[in-house]
Amino acid sequence: MSKLLTTLRHTQKLWLPALIVAVFLAGWYVGLPAKSGGESASASDTSWTCSMHPQVRQPNPGLCPICAMDLIPLEPGGEGGLREIKVTPEAAALMDLRVSSVVREPAAIHLDLFGKIAYDERKVTTTTARVAGRLDRFFVDYTGTLVRKGDHIAEIYSPNLLVAQQDLIKAVQGLARAKNGGTAAAVRTQERLAQSARERLRLLQLADDQIDAIAKKKTPSDHITIFARQDGIVTERHVVEGAYVKEGEPLFSVASLESVWLYMEAYESDLSWLKFAQDVAFTVEAIPGEVFHGLIAYIDPEIDPMRRVVKVRVNVPNERRLLKPGMFVRATVDARVAAGGKIVDDDLADKWISPMHPEVVRDAPGECPICGMPLVLGKELGFVRSSEGQIEQNPLLVPASSVLKTGKRATVYVRLTGSPEPKFEGREIVLGARVGERYIVESGLSAGEMVVTRGAFKLDSELQLKAKPSMMNRNSGLTETPAAEADASLLGQWGAVPRALGRLESAVKERDQKAAHSAISDMGAAIDAVNMESFPGKTMQGWHEFSNRLKNALSVAHKAPAGELPIAYRDLRHEIAEVGRYLGLPSDPVRVAATVNGEKLKTLQEALKKYFALSKALAADDKNASASAAERLAASLDSLGINAAALSASADLPARRKAFAPVSNALVAMVKEIGADRVGSVYVVHCPMAFDYEGADWLSPAPAILNPYFGEEMLTCGTVTANLSFDPQQATKKSGMKSGAHEEHKH
Repeated sequence: MSKLLTTLRHTQKLWLPALIVAVFLAGWYVGLPAKSGGESASASDTSWTCSMHPQVRQPNPGLCPICAMDLIPLEPGGEGGLREIKVTPEAAALMDLRVSSVVREPAAIHLDLFGKIAYDERKVTTTTARVAGRLDRFFVDYTGTLVRKGDHIAEIYSPNLLVAQQDLIKAVQGLARAKNGGTAAAVRTQERLAQSARERLRLLQLADDQIDAIAKKKTPSDHITIFARQDGIVTERHVVEGAYVKEGEPLFSVASLESVWLYMEAYESDLSWLKFAQDVAFTVEAIPGEVFHGLIAYIDPEIDPMRRVVKVRVNVPNERRLLKPGMFVRATVDARVAAGGKIVDDDLADKWISPMHPEVVRDAPGECPICGMPLVLGKELGFVRSSEGQIEQNPLLVPASSVLKTGKRATVYVRLTGSPEPKFEGREIVLGARVGERYIVESGLSAGEMVVTRGAFKLDSELQLKAKPSMMNRNSGLTETPAAEADASLLGQWGAVPRALGRLESAVKERDQKAAHSAISDMGAAIDAVNMESFPGKTMQGWHEFSNRLKNALSVAHKAPAGELPIAYRDLRHEIAEVGRYLGLPSDPVRVAATVNGEKLKTLQEALKKYFALSKALAADDKNASASAAERLAASLDSLGINAAALSASADLPARRKAFAPVSNALVAMVKEIGADRVGSVYVVHCPMAFDYEGADWLSPAPAILNPYFGEEMLTCGTVTANLSFDPQQATKKSGMKSGAHEEHKH
């Protein structure tokens, strides 16, 4: 055993050093691939781009396929948005994140209101004394007495009535005598006297049967009975029995209960959902289990300054006389609301409704049988059919739990698609009214997007910890960009925005609401038309953030009434100033000359069409097409005073391209002088490599690059450097995007 241990110790002395050396060499050998593999993975995670053509994206370093310059690494993190946050599935589960879809559908409105039954003022009549006299008997003993039409309610003694009766009796007797032996002329005279006497009594409100009875008498009655003119309740007695009354003095008032009025009180926030002729359901405690209905007939234009409520009147039929004035009411209004506050109602949208009596509904136009006013189409009163509101007229709705509100701003977190791990983006939106447990979204979201309904505040807190824009600080982590460092591609497409801002400023000063909304729509179209394909990562992030803010501000401004336009303009100026601060873009309004030479402008427009045709032919390396296009353009330029002799004399593509440059410069100057925002969409594109790196400009009808100086050799070499003129409709047609600040935000 001792000998065995000695042998093992001796062997250990031999192999232990060799083992240490082997482990060291193995670690060195294994470390090399590991290090190399780590570098390879890092390189594969880095994108490479060209400083001249930032639209180029390559996974490895090399040469630009357009200009053959060395590629440079793309800025890390430049592909994501400023408010984007990625979490692991495990973290998402721990945060208990829940999402819900943004939907476009009618908003279901349910309003609980309170009110009180009152008399229908149209059904209240007052009986007055048509003659002076003494009320010797008053059959209406007390207020609240139920009377029927034709009931006797008082007896009055009146000398005037006595004389009027005598006149009728004498006229009737004289007529009888004339018929018995008088001439035809005498009969006609007596008939006129009798008719006049009857008419006088009728004007004193005696019934026909009373007048007939008087005519049959030989002597007048000293008292005349006054009858009720309608069914109803005596609401007020103005005199008592035995009183002397003057002509025209009120005796009593009677209110019919065949219809009543319901007065409700609505808060300011409820007014958006209440419309004339809208149905109202209500119950009263005195009649449990029964639901009554009425139609909104009047919404008070004035708000109670102390209680901040508005009175709403509802016309209610009451044939069974169950509803009594003074009853308290619990009312509900249920409706489906489309965009713009329009009520979805298939029954009323195509009907013709009286503007004063909502119960009058007809299938065709005409006049109201009650007031004689022309009937109004239901669509003009704010009703639409459900088929018309399925897409465009339905509002966007998000759950109220998804919205983080702070001051005037509202933020939601949107689940982004295309990522294997949960990725979310914070986004500012413009909210409309709250409808139950949901909000109407005016701007910032699109139908089908998924918003976080639980855990949004946790995501926002994560962004705050990372010093990124969040709910509490929208500019956190942003750095100011000097004007000299603004991205050339964005700067070149930005010019239409300050020009539209200048038009908006003028319209606000002149209180021209139509011109203001036109400028706002133009600004929205200019922002929509920006081509982001060539933006580097940092610019892409900044524009993604600030264009969303601008569209939100434009959405608010577009819906502002005339009186609030100055406030909307101020807020919009602030947002544009923020764009200038962080993206280095000009933010002051640019004013364009109000008047121009119309003939010269038209000639310039025609010349530009021919210019664009030549530019397209040069970019396509088409010698024949460019030759004919050059001749047509040269003829148009002569009338503008631009020398195009070299262009028309060019015999081949190189010469034609060389002559194309000064023509481009001359047209640039002319568009700046007279054609800003008047000749369609015109962009200036610069190629730094043209003519042995001297550089050259050309004009393009869109912010796209088709290089006429190189053609297929370097077709996409160039940068948009200026927007000289912008046509919203033309840009919208080319890009396929919706124009106008009121449209929803697209991503």
